[in-house]
Amino acid sequence: MNLDMAGATHAGNIRDHNEDAFGVDEALPAAVLADGMGGLSHGEVASETVVTRVMEGLRNGDSASAALRAAHEEILRVSVGAAQRMGSTAVIVTRSEGRLTIHWVGDSRAYLLRGGELRLLTRDHSLVQGLIDAGAITETEAESHPNRNVVTRAVGIQDGEQLEIDHVDLDARSGDRLMICSDGLHGFLPHARIAALLQEHDDNQKAASALVEATLQETEAGDNVSVICVTVA
Repeated sequence: MNLDMAGATHAGNIRDHNEDAFGVDEALPAAVLADGMGGLSHGEVASETVVTRVMEGLRNGDSASAALRAAHEEILRVSVGAAQRMGSTAVIVTRSEGRLTIHWVGDSRAYLLRGGELRLLTRDHSLVQGLIDAGAITETEAESHPNRNVVTRAVGIQDGEQLEIDHVDLDARSGDRLMICSDGLHGFLPHARIAALLQEHDDNQKAASALVEATLQETEAGDNVSVICVTVA
């Protein structure tokens, strides 16, 4: 089982710099996407640390969880030394035999397109998701909630606690398409539009570029927007 992967990123229409980062390595194969915390200092440092340390760890034979925890510890050390808080979300796709595994922390997401249906694989670690789970608000209300960008779990901002990492395993099929993205995409571009663009573009680089471009042209694009598209071959 091989994975074809490509990604794209943009600062968006409002932000003056990009705190997202991503990396792909088809030889491993693996993909990682990170969204630096916009409300904290040096979000771009945190997201680049996640991508760099995760990829280095995977290439050295570490598990995705171990590599992500190493990134977590490094961000904590850097933030203490710089007297600056920083953090990042993370979503990672790795392959083991005929199975794909997605690890994540925060509200960056992974989706599966199979049989024309786009399905969310991850569950946000966010304040709004907690309200939905508690029955306090509906998913429709969550889309416009003023605190929809507040995450409850992130890499590098849980000092004194062990980083909690969720994961999901997927029995992959030839032709499966995966998309991992920051909330700058899934928080602005409608679900149906995402599905349509993935089906329109078989080439992953074209698909990733089209998703970013649609977010910029068709929405407010009020955050950094990043996406990686993956095809199982």
